[in-house]
Amino acid sequence: MLRVSGLAGVLFATLALGADLYSGVGASHDESSAVPFCTSTPVTDEPTFYSQMAEAGGRMHHAMDIAASGDIDRDFMRMMIPHHQGAIDMARLQLKYGRDEKLRRLAQSIIVEQGQEIAYMRTLLAAPSGAASNTGTSNH
Repeated sequence: MLRVSGLAGVLFATLALGADLYSGVGASHDESSAVPFCTSTPVTDEPTFYSQMAEAGGRMHHAMDIAASGDIDRDFMRMMIPHHQGAIDMARLQLKYGRDEKLRRLAQSIIVEQGQEIAYMRTLLAAPSGAASNTGTSNH
């Protein structure tokens, strides 16, 4: 059985695979070329969840579209911070509109864990270039 953090990882891997549909890092695209989150007409009379989810995804993908700096480690964090923020925004929508208690707990976990990872990446980004790759290494 997967723990909540394991389920969150599966969810983010799925979202990350969707991001691979873009033509590449730094490739210019507009909102009309964004990968849709939901392509069919909602069954419910409440389109707000779907429109807000599409807005969150659009903001996330727009913010992830960075100019490559040549420092892969820093660029990774510069792209992952908005990716994680997008996941937080989507999890908040699940809490706002969703009813399933298991998914609500997962959404709460996503908010906490991804928020902590954003804070950590911002700390690493504040360090001099190259310092992130030395974190956790031993000099023995």
